[in-house]
Amino acid sequence: MRFLHTGDWHVGKLLRGRSRISEQEEVLQEILQIASDSKVDCLLICGDLYDSHAPSPDAERLVLNFFAEVAGRRLPTVVIGGNHDHPKRLAALRQLLERLQIYVRPEPVRPDEGGVIELEIDGEQACLAVLPFVSERKIVDACKLMEPAEEWSQTYSERVAQMCGLLAGSFQSQSVNLLLAHVHVHDAETSGSERAIHVAHPYAVDTQRFPTSAQYVALGHLHRPQDVPAPCPAAYCGSTLQLDFGEQRQQKRVVIVEALPGRPAQLESIEIQSGRRLRSVEGTMVELEGQGESFGDDFLRVTVQVEQPVPGIADQVREILPNALDVRIDYPRSESMAPRRSLGALSPADIFAEYYQRQHGTSPPETVAQFFGQLYEEALNASD
Repeated sequence: MRFLHTGDWHVGKLLRGRSRISEQEEVLQEILQIASDSKVDCLLICGDLYDSHAPSPDAERLVLNFFAEVAGRRLPTVVIGGNHDHPKRLAALRQLLERLQIYVRPEPVRPDEGGVIELEIDGEQACLAVLPFVSERKIVDACKLMEPAEEWSQTYSERVAQMCGLLAGSFQSQSVNLLLAHVHVHDAETSGSERAIHVAHPYAVDTQRFPTSAQYVALGHLHRPQDVPAPCPAAYCGSTLQLDFGEQRQQKRVVIVEALPGRPAQLESIEIQSGRRLRSVEGTMVELEGQGESFGDDFLRVTVQVEQPVPGIADQVREILPNALDVRIDYPRSESMAPRRSLGALSPADIFAEYYQRQHGTSPPETVAQFFGQLYEEALNASD
């Protein structure tokens, strides 16, 4: 049997305020084409379809249109929830999509209640054990739901490992057995674009606890594409776009998984070509202007080198480099330019003025200072 492993789409995510819906639409169309060209039997989507618990209408349209496409192609699809997905939002679609062979599992459930999905495709059997993301505050409830009689360990990572083992208990020798999980594992490399609290050490699962009876472990959560050492083949597919500048050198991919009962799966990475690349560049204004055409349509994080702060230089950079999303100023700092007072000794207005001075080389205009004061007052009133 052949599977396509993808995930971490983060549909609806903005990059420095820029929408990327058109790029995400191109990527999802490319994934459908890869699935067709590779003659896969099933899609595996390992969480974080959306970037927000409350996705925009455009984001929902894009994901639902994708589901309509796979349903029209009669391509079975398994979807698990990630930490960015709202479980109830996904759960609302479960019954409808199941009729279309799209199996959605927003939260962990017992093997006999949908935690293991059994598929028969062209006479071949597959058992897919699925473990959506479970937050630390819900881990105890998930344990009780999964198997109340089990003696659960105390740490988050151990409990998640036990859940993997319980789900794998339903694997069958004559089936292709896969585990899908939206988790952080020990020693895997992050990109800096993941939510820091969900990739902290207490959340990391030991890959040696993955079931040896699995032909493959399909992982979602970390955005860097990577294989991980485990008793069976295991990999993060990674995100489908370079989501932030920490991912700028990563070649995005999907993973094609070919598996037979009782044998380790064979993996093939297929590079994703859609989507704009992210790039960090630096130089003087003259150098940047001279290199402008070489940057193509890449989104840019620009560091402009100057002798001293120049008012309005960020706007000047954006005039010559329209795709500059983040502009930073690099100039020699002297001791006299360093703050002489601790932040605790400054009023909010003074802190803002200090920041503006260091960024722009001049004091904030009166209208800007007044606007900051209004925003600060509104924020104080809102918190009362």
